[in-house]
Amino acid sequence: MRQNPSFYDQAQNLREQVSRFERQLKLITVTSGKGGVGKTSLTVNLAIALQQMGHSVLVVDADFGLANIDVMLGLQSTHNLSHLLRGQRTLSEITQRSASGVQFISGGSGVFDLLNMGGAQLDALLDGLMDLEDEIDIILFDTGAGINDNILRLIMASSETVVVTTPEPTAILDAYALVKTVSRREGAPPIRLVMNKAESKKEADNAIIGFQGIIRKYLHRDVESLGYVLFDAEVGRSIKRQTPILLSHPGGLTARCIQEAARHLAILETGPVAPQSPLGRLFARFKR
Repeated sequence: MRQNPSFYDQAQNLREQVSRFERQLKLITVTSGKGGVGKTSLTVNLAIALQQMGHSVLVVDADFGLANIDVMLGLQSTHNLSHLLRGQRTLSEITQRSASGVQFISGGSGVFDLLNMGGAQLDALLDGLMDLEDEIDIILFDTGAGINDNILRLIMASSETVVVTTPEPTAILDAYALVKTVSRREGAPPIRLVMNKAESKKEADNAIIGFQGIIRKYLHRDVESLGYVLFDAEVGRSIKRQTPILLSHPGGLTARCIQEAARHLAILETGPVAPQSPLGRLFARFKR
């Protein structure tokens, strides 16, 4: 059964428009089936790794109302998405640059307006991205955990989606439920997988192979693996220090795992990105 035409057509046309651009922009939604899998920390460190590889990266904190990207970067945001939503600030005014060079937009933690944002407001928010004049190679949307309409809107407007999970059975089941929901939508973008907090390479490999097999058997689609990140207590300490692990321990095993995932992500061919949608106009602006 065909999905809501406006929802589907917007995402599909956006992907088609972006795929025609000379400079290949990547719009990547990073999401998870459940909380506690390390998604936001991984997003921040992926962004830093991609920036260090020479890409210009923007992270949009799309965990609306419960945002903490700025905290993880050791910064305090004076303005956030709620100010854009209320018309009090422009997108350029709420965009900040971290010490690593990564640009980011805070979602605003505990902001009632964002916690209750509807689809029309999200579309208006995305429309505001047209005002961003800096050239960007990769945009990472860090979503909240779970499944809701706004997360699905972002996923369907993306060129690809990265699902973060851990080998824990409940995390695997929730990740499967997320992939299943997305796969039911016509024109769903490619889905990538990162197995986080694995105790060993063997555990990570087994979990990845098992997850891919289940997706292939029951959902009849392939999920590309970006690799794994081994559990490291230093990650938790780096979060407390508000210094991403790629900056505090750049030569460590965890950093190397994340850098490998970033390299894989950077070279993967994207799906046809999705018309007269806000994000379509955003990318047209970037191309100038």
